[in-house]
Amino acid sequence: MKEKCKQIRRDVLQASFESNACHIGSALSCVEILVDLFYNKLKENDIFLFSKASGVATLYCILADKGYFPKEKLVYYLKNYPLASKEVPGIIHSVGSVGHGLSVGCGIALGKKLKKEKGNVYVLISDGELNEGSTYEAVLFVRQHKLNNLFIICDNNGYQACGAIKDILDLETAFEFYKKTLPNFERVKTIKGQGVSFMEGKVQWHYKNLTEESLEQALKENE
Repeated sequence: MKEKCKQIRRDVLQASFESNACHIGSALSCVEILVDLFYNKLKENDIFLFSKASGVATLYCILADKGYFPKEKLVYYLKNYPLASKEVPGIIHSVGSVGHGLSVGCGIALGKKLKKEKGNVYVLISDGELNEGSTYEAVLFVRQHKLNNLFIICDNNGYQACGAIKDILDLETAFEFYKKTLPNFERVKTIKGQGVSFMEGKVQWHYKNLTEESLEQALKENE
């Protein structure tokens, strides 16, 4: 899986450069999470929702690698759909403003439970989404309906678009609440810009674009 993660990182960097896309730091922080899901965990009847919106370049690259669409379409999709869009093959729900994906996942999981359908629902959220009231309400919904077929994974890179989450929210208290309340909640500590030394832990790489020089260095670090 280490080699697969390096490959996906290279794909993310190259496609982001060619499409002049941003959200690169957010994309790189969830590489290991998505590789583990798509190459190890997801089964035939499972459903995946990408709730963190930005950073979707990693998901697009994995979908291309899995054959959902030709790799030649990556740049087109990143240019035209820089946030997760159901216009892209393999994505079932569009996401813009964060905090919506988990609510949708709750509805799908409840529907599966009521219909006694096979398969689980996996939702990747960001730690920034813990600030959203809709996320909190979704968690109460999960508890009320005992949705043990819903698996929530939180990409905990410590940053949202314009700053550190710790300046807004007590993350440790929030995570304690989520772990106690949800049957299947996983916190994954990551690094924004993970795998590229000059991006790691730098909030500016949420919106910054690559140059030819920075692309070359980033690719070299992931050979």
